[in-house]
Amino acid sequence: MGPPHQGMENARGEDQGVSMAGSAIDYQAVFRKLPGVLALLTPDGVIIDVNDGFLEAAGRDLEQVIGRNLFDAFPDNPSDPGDRGSAGPARLRDSFETVVATGERDVMAPIRYDVEDPGRPGQFEERYWAVVNTPMRRDDGRIVLIAHKADEVTHIVNQGRNLLADYG
Repeated sequence: MGPPHQGMENARGEDQGVSMAGSAIDYQAVFRKLPGVLALLTPDGVIIDVNDGFLEAAGRDLEQVIGRNLFDAFPDNPSDPGDRGSAGPARLRDSFETVVATGERDVMAPIRYDVEDPGRPGQFEERYWAVVNTPMRRDDGRIVLIAHKADEVTHIVNQGRNLLADYG
């Protein structure tokens, strides 16, 4: 592969006619289009940015989430039958605190974190998420953001329930 100011090559070494010379990459636009459910949060949980997948999964617009604390934008389901110590919001808050305290990524086991239906205030949809929270540091090592990645796994949890009911 030639220098970066020449064309970009594919895995076979063929020039694709794409040059990085003189062009700036709009990283915010790239972030917004990345696959998955992604958010950038301050260490205390304020939403700085989210991608399109986050907005789609949450059923919200950008203006409804940016600048808000995650736990205010997505409140706990008051009718969640789970014990409050193991509820999704509490476990997610613990994960953020762990990331900030240890400076290490936290990979969570699937959690239940219901999402309020934006078309029906007060009505929540049961959802399960596999979450990874990763600290983002400045050059001096200080954690300034948490990269929050959530994969909805509700369908997997429901399949497991169905299997248990069938064999159970």
